[in-house]
Amino acid sequence: MEKNEFTKDYLVSRLICMDKQVNGYDKIYYKANENLVDYLDVDFADKKVFSVLASSDQVFTARLLDAREVDSFDYNRLTLYYYYLRVWTIKYANLLYPDILKNNRWLYKLLKMVKPTSEEELRALQFFKRHVYEDTNLSRLFFDIDKQPQEKLLYSSPEEIKDCIEQPLNFHHLDLFKPFDLGTTYDILLISNILEWSKGDKNKLKIAKENIDRLLSRDGTVICSNLLTRDIEPEKEIFSNYDFNQTGRTYTYKKK
Repeated sequence: MEKNEFTKDYLVSRLICMDKQVNGYDKIYYKANENLVDYLDVDFADKKVFSVLASSDQVFTARLLDAREVDSFDYNRLTLYYYYLRVWTIKYANLLYPDILKNNRWLYKLLKMVKPTSEEELRALQFFKRHVYEDTNLSRLFFDIDKQPQEKLLYSSPEEIKDCIEQPLNFHHLDLFKPFDLGTTYDILLISNILEWSKGDKNKLKIAKENIDRLLSRDGTVICSNLLTRDIEPEKEIFSNYDFNQTGRTYTYKKK
């Protein structure tokens, strides 16, 4: 990450904590808001996975299910800083999620224990140290924590996923609705409810599908979530050359 990108991320995060909207950024999901237990219907063992970063729970779940490799992406680069905060929370505080709802004293103590092992982790440490110094109300950096749906995870304690935080994170800053080509393919894509944010716009859906076509290996699977209770028929039309399967609010597209 370039220094100017880090500075922009920090300044934008301050604006978001003041409930300002900034193009290309958004608040962060404190916890997963989809049923990740549904991932058990897909075989992750020894698979190469490309996962939205979001709250980091999707990445941790894929690793827990013995994926061979898990790369991540998000259009909102602030999720990368939160990933490292999640790692530190699990590693040093033995908690699943950071205790940042009341004040920054807890975070101040946590950051003093952190020993970064990469440039990205060091940037994340500097990011949160600045917020502690400015006494930012970090709860505002997240979507309404108390109003999120009750998610279903495959783990309920930090001990269960401590092995999942040791792997280095390969992060891509990209938007699924804008063309890109990473020059590599994956067996499984975890994209949460990103397709819902097209709001049925077929041009956006076509771009997303073209990106997915390039990302997926032969017989690859895309795992999606339907969280906004909307009609996904326009989406299914765009993905008509994929096999569709739905269980509750989780559904998959599989390459034929």
